This record gives sequence, C-alpha cells and structure tokens, in this order.
Amino acid sequence: MAESGEELPDFLKLPRPLQEKFFTAVEEEVKDLVKTISRFSNSVNDVRQELSRGIRKFNPSDDWRGLSVAVVDGSDVPAVDDRIGLRYGLYAVAYKVFKGLDPVDGEENYFGDRLAGRISTSRDSFLKILDLITTYYERLIAAHLLQKKNIDLLIVDGSFFGYRAGCSMVKNEPLSWRDPVTEKQFTNVFELIKRINELTIDVLSSQRAVGIIKRVPTTAIDGYLCYRHGFDKGIELSDRSILSLVMRPREIFDYEDMFGPDLRYDVFSWFGPTARDVDLRKKGRDAVLRKAEKRVIVQLVADLTDWNRSAAGKWEEYAKDPVVTAARSTRRVFLRTVEDMPPVCVEFHQNISREMLDKAFSYIFATANPATGLPLPLDLVDELVSLPRGIGKEFINEIEAELVRRGLSKESLLAVFSRYNPQKDEL
Repeated sequence: MAESGEELPDFLKLPRPLQEKFFTAVEEEVKDLVKTISRFSNSVNDVRQELSRGIRKFNPSDDWRGLSVAVVDGSDVPAVDDRIGLRYGLYAVAYKVFKGLDPVDGEENYFGDRLAGRISTSRDSFLKILDLITTYYERLIAAHLLQKKNIDLLIVDGSFFGYRAGCSMVKNEPLSWRDPVTEKQFTNVFELIKRINELTIDVLSSQRAVGIIKRVPTTAIDGYLCYRHGFDKGIELSDRSILSLVMRPREIFDYEDMFGPDLRYDVFSWFGPTARDVDLRKKGRDAVLRKAEKRVIVQLVADLTDWNRSAAGKWEEYAKDPVVTAARSTRRVFLRTVEDMPPVCVEFHQNISREMLDKAFSYIFATANPATGLPLPLDLVDELVSLPRGIGKEFINEIEAELVRRGLSKESLLAVFSRYNPQKDEL
C-alpha cells in the first residue's frame, strides 16, 4: 500500500488486465516513436539544407523600447456543466498596454460574463458558440484599442482567422443573444460570425497587428517535401516540430521566402491529405496542388460566408467575399526566440511595412520569456485572464446554493439539477 499522504498513480487504480494492456500499449507506442525520431534525426542536416532558402538570421534593433504595445487575450471555460434544462459557459477577455516592456498605469481592463444555453443545443455546438463569443470580444477590444488609443503595435493571441474551424457546423443555428457592451442583438450564429469577420478585417488591415499562434498543427513543410521529391517523401511532422530541430536562436523561417509569393502554406498543408486520392496522384503533383487549393478556399467559404451547399449559388461566387480575400492575405513566419523552446509562429497582413515588421520581430525577440519563448507581455495577460477549469462547476453550484437560500423546494432542484450520470462530473 502507498504510504500515508501518497496517492496511487491512476494507472495502478485500474484492474490488473487493463494495467497490463495499457503498459503494453506504451511500449508499442515508444517503439514507433523511436523509429520516427531516429529517421528524422538522421536527416536533420538534409532538411535544414532543403529549408535554408526560408531561414535567415535576424538582428533585433532597440526601436521596440519606445513602442506603445497593446496585448489582447481571452479565455473561456472548456468544461461546461450540463444539467437537465440548463447549460452554462463562462468567458473573459482582457487587455494591457505596455511602453516597451513596462506596463502603462491605468491602461488595462477586463470583461467577463456567462453564456446560457439550452439542452436542445448539442454540446459541441455550444462550446463552439462560446468560443465565438470570446473571439468576438477579443476583436471588439482590439479594434477599439487601434481606433481610440495611440497604439504602435497590437498583439493578439492566436491566428486572426483561427475561429474559422467549425463555423460551418453552427452558423445556421439560432442564437438570440444580445451583447451587453454594444447592445447589438444577434438572432443567429452567422450574424455573430459576420461581425467577427468585419472586426478581424479591421484589425488585420490596420497593418499594426500581429497574431502569436501557440498551437500550430500546420504541416506545410511536409507537403512541400512531398511536392518536390515525391508523394512518399514526407516527414509526417508538424512545421513547428521540424523547425525546432533545424532553426537556431535569432533565426526566422519565412514561408514566402521558401515557397515564393504564389504558393501559400495553407495549400501545402492540404497537399498530403489531398494526395491520398490515388487517382488524383496519377494526374501529377500540380493536379494535387490545385485540388488542395480548392479545398482550402471551399472550407473558408463554408465557414466564413453564408453559402450553403443546398442553397442557390456556387461556392466560386462566394470565394470573392472580402473575408475570404482577407483570410488569404495573411503571412506567417516562425521566430526562434530562445534555445530550449520551439519557435514562435507569428501571423500578419501581407502588406505590412518592412519597418513595422522589423519592430514587431525585434519586440518579440527582445521580450521573449525564457520559460515559454513567447513575448512576456502576452504571457502576463494570458495569466491574468485565464479561467480555472473548475470555475464552471463552482458557478453552477453557486446558482444551486442561491436557489436553496431563496426557498425553492428540494423536488424542484432535483428536477433541474440532477445529472444524467450521477457517478460522473461533466468535464
């Protein structure tokens, strides 16, 4: 038995047959990973040579010290408590302004609220709508800062159009939500998406904003290697993983320098999945590339415009929508800010001035947190606004407690608050 005060690992709480099965699975997975890592490690120099056209040294200037920099970040509770008839999510957004690395007194603010839903809305849809409302306030605050404050550089957390994924799943659902800040009423989800689109375009086209993307699943380098050297020549690792091994501190990897101005990273990211079509592969790599680009644009149209497959009008007509054009006007680079952390992905408008870009890169390099590789101001705001996972449960428990204090009957509370599965808490 474990000594007093020591808790058994969760593995050891399982029945022995399951323990043995999972430990065997660990061994099998380790063997597969060792093969993958060894294969790639042996070709690091070859890959670096292949990518050398896109990698350059960067010498930061001191111009960042005088910059007025605003950082905007948001958070929502991923654990939504499901009860019979009730569903809640919490969200929060904050901004902070810095002069160089020094916080500006009085130039920070916070906003948070709850989103109530009904059990008729699927859990996945509700979580996506919660994410969209968080993004809406991030963009609303970002646009306000650029318009009303003397901001030289705005840093947002994530990709400018990172909210796109999954929008097609929810865009036709009713919403009936009123923004308490602007008093704007949204009757359906697409109205919310459309407003986020408009705000995002405003922020991006200011050419004073950059996005710092923390989770980057992009596999454009893998697709490029398959395009250049054959469909089976990919490494099957994300760009961030590959660049972690080939980039050195104070280096920048630029997709445009690597691929040229006419071939985008998003198309190469779809090259591998598109090439799984054996008949298409027989038509050659350029045919696969064209189909990959079509898939990118169709997905943007489906998620960000009001086009529906069942409605009149072809997707090509919607591909000219300003939001699709804006989503394809972004560039991405990776900055290797510190030795022991993966490179940082930075996104910005393709027409941003070289002077502004050099200042932004200098700021990111100079303020890098050794523990994360990210700009320290972004880490500070992220820490301020992050909502603890357990707060959703505490919020709904407080509702229960207040109802009890107000004298509602036990039977009524059981009818509303009984869980579907009393043995488990919702995550």
